[in-house]
Amino acid sequence: MSAGVYILTGYLGSGKTTLLQKLLAYLRNEDGRVVVLMNEMGEEDIDGEQIQGFGFPVKKLLDGCICCSIRGELTDGLKDVLSSFEPDHILIETTGVADPVDVVDALTHPELYDRMELKGIISVVDASRFRDLNSRFQSSGSLVKTIRNQVKYADLLLLNKIDLVTPEVLEKVKAKLLELNPHAPIHQTIQSDMDLRELLSVKRAAERSAAERARDKAAGSPVQKSIGRMSALEKVKRSLGISAGQPSLYNSIETFSYHFTGPVDAKKFEDFLWDLPKNVYRAKGYVLFKGREELISFQHTDNQVNLFPFENFGPKMVAVFIGEGLDREKIIADLEACY
Repeated sequence: MSAGVYILTGYLGSGKTTLLQKLLAYLRNEDGRVVVLMNEMGEEDIDGEQIQGFGFPVKKLLDGCICCSIRGELTDGLKDVLSSFEPDHILIETTGVADPVDVVDALTHPELYDRMELKGIISVVDASRFRDLNSRFQSSGSLVKTIRNQVKYADLLLLNKIDLVTPEVLEKVKAKLLELNPHAPIHQTIQSDMDLRELLSVKRAAERSAAERARDKAAGSPVQKSIGRMSALEKVKRSLGISAGQPSLYNSIETFSYHFTGPVDAKKFEDFLWDLPKNVYRAKGYVLFKGREELISFQHTDNQVNLFPFENFGPKMVAVFIGEGLDREKIIADLEACY
């Protein structure tokens, strides 16, 4: 039985902790074991003290961002949580400057992958600040990218603090969210208040997109359906005076794993890693090479490939892939050509 993981993301002050508190109050009346992981920048934990009162185990990750300095700590923390509590749900509230791609990367450690299931990435957007934060004139380039990725990769969006903006501003923010992520449902909220049953039953955008592609392929008319969907989007944007740009159909982080059936050829496997398409953001795992006894740990990221011996023979021989619009059949076929 794998634990269902929900990631709460969104910029600083958007309303993530308020949403987490309401979610915990709801889950307190439901069956199931819940564990909370909270990540804050700095050495002092502020929000964690409030969360402790709900009676659920809380693991605090302090003085660092999940996506950088404490990624190993998150992996160790998850190992401890899974073995100590055997949770049904794991709620992770990230720091406001965490990029969802890196958070998912931290979650998909090969030793943990089969024990957890990412149920959804929920992003909270502050309607009153989003336009300024999203402007390159107001914010740094790295901040803009992070804020846009928090929207782009969400499976569900909370457009929060709508009571603090005019209807005109609200429509412009909604149009930008739709441009960045045309697939995620948008819930307009005040104080992060929404139907939590709907939040907990969120569907991964990657799954919805794959289902749409499968239906289009079966119908034999993918272009027609895509045009219909895009034209509806363009009508909304045109009515708001916003220039049209074709959004990606794959605005969702996907992951999948492959279990090796035996040793592979070292040269072929290294070439396979170097030749992975650019929409594969991360690849990692453990593998055995023909003619060698030690287990090999491998990492692929941003045109870098690292291979090094791993003395612990406990982990399974497995590869985990993270990216957008992944052609799983092609990746697996190329990988199996390495045997």
